Amino acid sequence: MSAQGQISRRFMFMMAMTCALCAGCNYFNQPLIYSIAEDLQISVAQSGWTVVLTQIGYATGLFLFVPLGDLFEKRLYICSLMFCTGLALIGLSASTNLHMLYGFTLLASFCSITTQILIPFAASLSQRDKSAEVVGLLMSGVLVGILFARTVAGLISTLWSWHAVYLFSGCAILLLSLAMWFQLPSAKSQLQMNILQIYRSLFTFARTEPMLIRRSMIGGLGFGMLSIIFTTMTFILAEAPYHFNDFQIGLMGIVGVVGIWSSQWTGKMIGRHREKWIAHLATCGLILAWIPLFFAQNYLWIYILGLILAYFGISCLHVLNQNLVYRISMQARSRINAIYMTCYFSGAGLGAFLSLHLWKSYGWSACVILGFIFAVLIFVINYYDLNQERNLANIQPEP
Repeated sequence: MSAQGQISRRFMFMMAMTCALCAGCNYFNQPLIYSIAEDLQISVAQSGWTVVLTQIGYATGLFLFVPLGDLFEKRLYICSLMFCTGLALIGLSASTNLHMLYGFTLLASFCSITTQILIPFAASLSQRDKSAEVVGLLMSGVLVGILFARTVAGLISTLWSWHAVYLFSGCAILLLSLAMWFQLPSAKSQLQMNILQIYRSLFTFARTEPMLIRRSMIGGLGFGMLSIIFTTMTFILAEAPYHFNDFQIGLMGIVGVVGIWSSQWTGKMIGRHREKWIAHLATCGLILAWIPLFFAQNYLWIYILGLILAYFGISCLHVLNQNLVYRISMQARSRINAIYMTCYFSGAGLGAFLSLHLWKSYGWSACVILGFIFAVLIFVINYYDLNQERNLANIQPEP
């Protein structure tokens, strides 16, 4: 990286790869639910709980670890978390019973919050007029990880086993942690606060920044909606009329390429101050997505259309939300991101939990109703936020 704040393409690619692996490792389990259940001789419901535990572990890690990114030296902190994630994934690959499966799932997701420290750090390293574009590019890496994790996991599981999925990814993250150590600049914190004051300041931000809470609620509901889709995808595609295997289910992640494109596109639109327009487009798209999604069990191509609309809307909203909340304070970006991302993944955990129970008791139609309610709530909160005095159209980057 140059002294003028220009981040090289190679370094950007490495950071995007880090974001992809650290985010994606939390989604390997979704197409593997049936394979894990069969191998460990547990029920599909017990195996499905790994999806919920992943979101719980990640949300907990976000709240406990991400705020400390404003306090600790960032290179050491980021690489240490990556190292722990790699070891936990290798441990998960060796799981032979339910207790090991749950324990290493929680530990891996707990430590894999590296992305949420790296993205605001990268934004601070770049030039101010390029910050939104950098966030958009790294968010593309996150989406590559989240969306293609299913495809890669399904392929590796089909060729070898689900154990190999976690072994390969754990080793890859360990190697990346070493590479990042030599590429990241040292960045000691100038913050004159102790750990207790750091955590207290989270509640101060939550109390004094209503826009942060509104955007966090939108983010949480949005990812909760996507979690409903992700959690039920395996059930829909593994059963009649499709009867897909792990690899075929994983291939559905390719549809998410629209999310990668929309993240970069949103970053460019924000650079042109089109925030308000993006917000309206994304929220309307999320409501419309549930019309084709309703027919998921009957027509595959209509299901794919619904997925495209959902991926587009949620990707746009997430990049928009992160760019907006980062503008609140340059010195507190890790803590602000902790509040936002804790709500974001808490919403995912809620969506996974509710959809598992609704699927078991009432089927896909009940899940569609839940997702539609989430989408309407997003629209209402966003509309309210746009009409506040300090709305997203008026928040400009810090000088």
